Amino acid sequence: NYNDIARECEEYLGPNGIDAVQVAPVTEHMINSTWFAKYQPVSFKLSSRSGTAEEFKCMVATCRAAGVEVLVDVVLNHLARPCDAVRHVGADAVTPCYGWAGSRYGNRRTAETPGWPARGPEDFHHLSSDRLVNCAVDPKTFQCPESTPPNDCTQCDFLGIPDWNTGLPTVQEMLGKHLKELFNIGVSMIRLDAASYIKEKELSLVVNQVPWDYIFQEWWSGMPSLGRSRYVGAYRDIFYGRKINQGLVQNAATDLPKLLNLTHGLDGLSPEQVIYPLAMHDSRTFDYDPAVPTYKGGLEFHLQQKFLLAHPAGHIVRLWGGYGWTDLDEGPPGCQQPNERCTPEPVFDAAGQNRCMPTPLTTPLDEDLAKSHRWVCEHRWAGIAGLIGFRKACRGLPITQKWEGDVEKGSLAFTAGDACFVALQREMTPLSEKLGDWPIVGLKTGLPEGRYCDVASLPTKKGWDGKSCPREVLLGPLGVVQSGSVLEGDLVAIHIGALLPDDAASEALEQLPRSKTIAEQRVCAPSHHISAAVALRGRSAPLGTALALVMMSSPLRSF
Repeated sequence: NYNDIARECEEYLGPNGIDAVQVAPVTEHMINSTWFAKYQPVSFKLSSRSGTAEEFKCMVATCRAAGVEVLVDVVLNHLARPCDAVRHVGADAVTPCYGWAGSRYGNRRTAETPGWPARGPEDFHHLSSDRLVNCAVDPKTFQCPESTPPNDCTQCDFLGIPDWNTGLPTVQEMLGKHLKELFNIGVSMIRLDAASYIKEKELSLVVNQVPWDYIFQEWWSGMPSLGRSRYVGAYRDIFYGRKINQGLVQNAATDLPKLLNLTHGLDGLSPEQVIYPLAMHDSRTFDYDPAVPTYKGGLEFHLQQKFLLAHPAGHIVRLWGGYGWTDLDEGPPGCQQPNERCTPEPVFDAAGQNRCMPTPLTTPLDEDLAKSHRWVCEHRWAGIAGLIGFRKACRGLPITQKWEGDVEKGSLAFTAGDACFVALQREMTPLSEKLGDWPIVGLKTGLPEGRYCDVASLPTKKGWDGKSCPREVLLGPLGVVQSGSVLEGDLVAIHIGALLPDDAASEALEQLPRSKTIAEQRVCAPSHHISAAVALRGRSAPLGTALALVMMSSPLRSF
């Protein structure tokens, strides 16, 4: 709910350097307990099961004050599917269905609400022979053979959901009014649900009524048109996360070094054009599936999200913070059938303690835990907070050294530029192949001598005194590792911004035996890092800035 998001901005997101929080659609929606209820809007009232309009405004103000921008998932393509009562009224011009805040709607109709006029079949795409019927998107092939011209799915209904005629100026004005209200409240970024089902010119005329800081579109595959890229916004690219999953989980351990060649996701889309997620609601699985990154993978999933932040490639990445499920349609904790009008259980209890799942230690999660309907908050798992700062310091730097170690045992390390170092050990399965820790003593990192915080071990930077860390790495002359190891299924990340006070470093070095330097494989790279600025819809974002979007409402449809 909005109160939880506001609190999370103050207590975790802001203090740990996360730049924005993405929230599910904020408009009034159908009455239903499923996750997808919020993606079936009934009106443009800012009242939903997440909270009231006032609570939403307070959340936005609180997050902005904490240095966290708010990104809203907006649904501009359609209206909610008609309720069962519509079948009993036929073609009558009535609105027998009710939304979450009491607004009435029907089959391609909405009743008048304060500030918003009634809408009828003429405002939706429909057949020329019947304004209450429209062509359909085939749910199996995603083709639209009945459209005119054939396979123009921007005119058709998906899964029986009425499709707004976004070519009409009156509809564009209505949708633009909604976006302007969000912007005036303080929302600075949007995600466009079902963007491919709206013509690029029509979508551009709607979204560009407001000078957003950032826009990205739901996208699945294929090369978008130049006009869509130029006049609408960026894209969600799911292929980058899939490549991380393949490298760390699915492929043979001997292929692990190839992961350092990762530069992009979908071919044809540059990192500057996209946002990279790892997990998303569309990839829910009932049981643990190693090919699909979800919290059910436990430690295995955690390593993947850590690598998403630790690898210097990519421009903007998005983290995931959601809940556990036992049913693929299940809404957040507190919302389950048959209770259609539900109240989500707060993330924080009465004492102000979060109810999030602890950081996992096994792969996969225990089956009972994996199927518990509770808040998971993957973005809070230990190490994520520290790695956000690491990404901001190291993003865009070239990989200048790499160690393949014993690749058959899944170990790998690299230096980015002359300031950042990462070492990881892939978890091996089955249990008979457990390897234990990987000692990295002797690796020549190239970083300055000293005692470093392994930022991948930090649970939060809020209240951290900067003097010690859960895990530390000690570097001697020439940046050679004198003490440090990588736990199986984990990674170590250090950078020059995480150098700890050196009063104890010299004493610690004297007590350790000198180790031999392990030869590294030098990778050709520029001798200096070139900085650049990238415009994010009216803002200038330095190259070292990452946008880490954390889902703090429900992990809902089409992020």
